[in-house]
Amino acid sequence: MPPKHWPRPKSRNVGLFTDLRLFSEALELTSEQGSITKHYLQEELSQRVHGLLFIERQSPKSVEHLLRELRGIGWLRSTGRGSKLSDSMSYHLTPDGEAAFNLFRQSNRKFLRLLTAKMQELYTIPGWFVHRLWTINPEGQGEVVVPTPPRGWNPSSRQWEDKEWTPELATQTEKTLDIIQSVCPGGFPIKEDDWIESVESAWNRLSSLKRRKVAKPSGESVGTEKRQMKTYTPRRRLALAMREAAVNFLFSSKPPYVDSEDFWMPKPPLLPRTYMAWCPRLEALELIFYTDVHPTLPGRLIFPTSVFRASAPQHTFEELSAIKNPDGESLWLHQPSWESMKGRFFTALSQEHQRASARVGSLYVSLLDVRDEVCRQLRLSAARFDDFIEEALRESLRPGSRWSISVETDIREDQRSAFQLIRRPAWIDGTPHSLIAITEIRSA
Repeated sequence: MPPKHWPRPKSRNVGLFTDLRLFSEALELTSEQGSITKHYLQEELSQRVHGLLFIERQSPKSVEHLLRELRGIGWLRSTGRGSKLSDSMSYHLTPDGEAAFNLFRQSNRKFLRLLTAKMQELYTIPGWFVHRLWTINPEGQGEVVVPTPPRGWNPSSRQWEDKEWTPELATQTEKTLDIIQSVCPGGFPIKEDDWIESVESAWNRLSSLKRRKVAKPSGESVGTEKRQMKTYTPRRRLALAMREAAVNFLFSSKPPYVDSEDFWMPKPPLLPRTYMAWCPRLEALELIFYTDVHPTLPGRLIFPTSVFRASAPQHTFEELSAIKNPDGESLWLHQPSWESMKGRFFTALSQEHQRASARVGSLYVSLLDVRDEVCRQLRLSAARFDDFIEEALRESLRPGSRWSISVETDIREDQRSAFQLIRRPAWIDGTPHSLIAITEIRSA
């Protein structure tokens, strides 16, 4: 009997944009106009918020990737011959595309479930990624860490030619591993020597790349050639080297997490670049949760909010029968009801607010920090957290409520760094929020 395995993907060419709303908006524009072009789509896609940043328009590359995926999924068809996208090509809805758009108008959540199935069919990544997380750290419910350098390490810039691997870099690489293995056992199960060797190899590869050019100062003539970079930041390069080494270790087609069932051979399923695109996509599809801002972990903490099972309680899980593992088990999304989770949610929310408040010395704290830890404890998706925080706010307004909760859209000073601004906000009544205050109302 042949070994069971994940199916070979029809495409590895995933788009590098991460906002899944673009799919439904493109279908809507095509439905309204009858046909669209690449230029029209770029001009008409709505302005949006990415994290806490305002994005005025999509790049031509993002629009090209979007059209390519919509065609690969089978929701758009193009005029003319050939597979290469051209600026003059027109795109029309297919019957499946019309059905998908009609489903979106009924329910965005149902549309996302269909999109999940379509991405599984095209790429195989969604189900495989969840399976891989559970395989790496089954005792830790699939928690996995992709490391970055320790937060306190911020060395000065180096000259571009000064690119040697040093004992200091090895020390910081070792420290990162020690912290992760202490805080999140099983989250990054690699031997120290292998880790340092892998990061050094990635550092040397990055150091050999052609140096980038920098933007011209304002006021220089149009014909002036851009200058080449003269310096680089060791922290950023080490972070990139760690990410490359970690992704190759955790998500490659080589041991330790490969067997006859695990993946197609011999190409690695994920590369560092496509890994960065898949994480926010899988989070938006409610298959995983991840955060780059953990109080103690240096790196990205990822954990599944879904699991493969033969069966699961219907009041707690939602079955995606279109996605099955090689053993024939369906993928189940953790979708508990508010009534079943209300008590635990209020407790976790209050406790994490208290910890954050003590840490920053303020009643109003980062809702995103609180959200990340509550989701980790309760294994909630970010979208489910949004649903629950809305329910909690409604509960707090009722007579006799034990809790007083206030949320704000303002941004604290410590949330204004570029790193913080791209974090997914908490969406409450369609508006992004970033601060929360909670007090317990004690009866007289």
